Amino acid sequence: MITLTIDGREAVVAPGTLLVEAARRIGVQVPVFCYHPRMAPVGACRMCLVHVEKMPKLVPACATPAQEGMVVRTDTEEVMRSHEGILDFLLGTHPLDCPVCDAGGRCDLQNNAMRFAANRSHYAEPKRHLKKAWHLGPMVELDQERCILCTRCVRFMAEVAGDPALTLHERGGHTVVDVAEGRSFDSIFAGNTIEICPVGALTSRPFRFHARPWDMDSVDSVCPHCPVGCRTRIALRRGDIMEVVARDNEEVNWSWLCDRGRFGYGFVHDASRPREPLLRQGGSLRAVGWPEVLDAVRAGLSGRVGLIGGARCSLEAQYLLRRYVREELGSPNLDHRVLGLLTAIPPGPVGRIADVDDADLVVALDAELLEEAPVLALRIRHFARLGQLRVLAAGVSSALLDLPHEHLDPDPARALQDLADGRGASGRAFLHARKVVLLWSGRGREVGETLPAAVAARAGETFTLVVGGLGNSFGAQAAGLVPAEGGLDVRGMLEAARDGRLDALLIVAQDYLDFPDTALLDAAIDRVPFLAVAATTAGPLAERAAAVLPLAAWAESDGHFVNLEGRAQRYFAGAARASGQRDDWRPFAELLGLDWGQERIAEELRRELPELFGADRCRGAALPSGGAPTTLEAALAPSLFQKGFLPEPLLRPLVPQAEVLASPLRLEELGRSDGEELRIGAGRYRLRATPGLPAEQVRVRAGTPGSAEVLRELVRRPVGSGRAPGGA
Repeated sequence: MITLTIDGREAVVAPGTLLVEAARRIGVQVPVFCYHPRMAPVGACRMCLVHVEKMPKLVPACATPAQEGMVVRTDTEEVMRSHEGILDFLLGTHPLDCPVCDAGGRCDLQNNAMRFAANRSHYAEPKRHLKKAWHLGPMVELDQERCILCTRCVRFMAEVAGDPALTLHERGGHTVVDVAEGRSFDSIFAGNTIEICPVGALTSRPFRFHARPWDMDSVDSVCPHCPVGCRTRIALRRGDIMEVVARDNEEVNWSWLCDRGRFGYGFVHDASRPREPLLRQGGSLRAVGWPEVLDAVRAGLSGRVGLIGGARCSLEAQYLLRRYVREELGSPNLDHRVLGLLTAIPPGPVGRIADVDDADLVVALDAELLEEAPVLALRIRHFARLGQLRVLAAGVSSALLDLPHEHLDPDPARALQDLADGRGASGRAFLHARKVVLLWSGRGREVGETLPAAVAARAGETFTLVVGGLGNSFGAQAAGLVPAEGGLDVRGMLEAARDGRLDALLIVAQDYLDFPDTALLDAAIDRVPFLAVAATTAGPLAERAAAVLPLAAWAESDGHFVNLEGRAQRYFAGAARASGQRDDWRPFAELLGLDWGQERIAEELRRELPELFGADRCRGAALPSGGAPTTLEAALAPSLFQKGFLPEPLLRPLVPQAEVLASPLRLEELGRSDGEELRIGAGRYRLRATPGLPAEQVRVRAGTPGSAEVLRELVRRPVGSGRAPGGA
């Protein structure tokens, strides 16, 4: 550690700490525009100039490392004049948009001008006129007149996201930020540029003109849409969600969100959501009271019963669901693993997201990170880009960010066995690395069975993260929502219902398109005598149920989600909800006859699952029975836009065209090219060349309407040379 003095106060910091950060740690705020703590400093805006004794000129605090014995002043007359000069220069061309700018009230330029700017400007020239309200991307609006050329957005896209879609055009006083030539601004991380823009140049199209900062309240929350569990803050106005922004967190998501998490809140206010309990009477669903619908559920869930779902529910709801089905109903048939997942908890030491920071090697096993755990992918890219992390990829893991990585065998189980046997340079690196993090999709029993031996083959630290689950899959498995001895998994329950071997089915927080085989699902629903659906959103399942229990959304209730590292994270209610909707745990507490509140359930959970709430790592778990995907399920590729709740009105502009994934060799065999359109029946699908996918395999994005039919066609009629099924 080194010691320096800032404005007469002593600061003790680590070597290499920038002056702006050293000052912040002792409560001295140095004004900045271009600097962001999660990106490399550039010293471009000169707003952060400070005086350092024995240095002939002012220095940028954002680009100057602290040194032992430094004496720094941030408040001298010379420093104040520099602030005035920079602000005078920026305000000379800045439009007078404050009354109509969405950044008003939280604009760094506005704040710094109030604090440091002179009363009068040296400039009398007309303001410059550039593009206003320019659709930079599906969710981002650009106002070039307001841009102060801090380049935060350009640098974020290039450095952090690995997608240099933005660039500076022209030179000198004509310089503007815009989309790079031949590119489009459709990155799944584009929304971060809105949050880091220090002025109102980049704004959110869904939020634009909806509220002012002083009109809004906020609550701390957790993103429910994928297993990373990014920490967020929800801004609300009169109970309506206005926007979702990232909470800076060193251990989980740093300062970033993907656009699925940032804009995936529209379903909360969707008018089609069930807002009161429904019971089928006379062939149609009718609104009833909660006592009546719960009595019907108690009566209907009898005999041979199965529970499907729960991976999107709170940990509190999962705990009560397991108690209700296993203890009250006495059924071993319960499973949260719908999308071909085998396990959410690895059979070995469970990793932490921050293990990536000091790991020597990351091995991705059939894990398509941009679709399954996108913000974790940003963290991996950061350290790989710095040359501190080596990345190996097996199977579709090759579809990583733009970072250097080495291809392993397309079969992830075989690739893992080769690493454990020390074959080749990659195998030797795996065995001798100090610390290794394995990222596994959680699919494929062969991989799961190989993992313990691969971990045991190494002498160094080895941790595993399962990235392929839904928002609370880890919690669901930890709470016991997996088949008990002799119990049926998801497919087994659907087949039993179809064949008349199941008397009742309870489906909780699942969407119709979550099920890979919709034909089997339809047959099961048609044959099962009683179907109860607990749902946050509407859809074909609720429409065909005998009883519907309307559940509050995550933003409307309190609870915990458990992320892929086994960390239970609390979220809080903020959004207003309909009077008929209940916390997702409450119906099951009432079915159990428990007069408990959320805090009481959380106390029970801390006693029963203390590892989820403590600082210790979670233990690994034996692979649950069942869950082995069929050929149909194995041919599904993960989809970021299927992870969360549907329907999602705000995300429609972001949802890509339905994709069929195939290896480049397979496309060549088909006589097709990357990006070409394939027609099967009434559907249109874009072919995507996917390095690392086995040559004989074809995959369709999960949740794609008609995906089951497409896969049946492809699996039933394997494509040889020549034209693909259905023509084009």
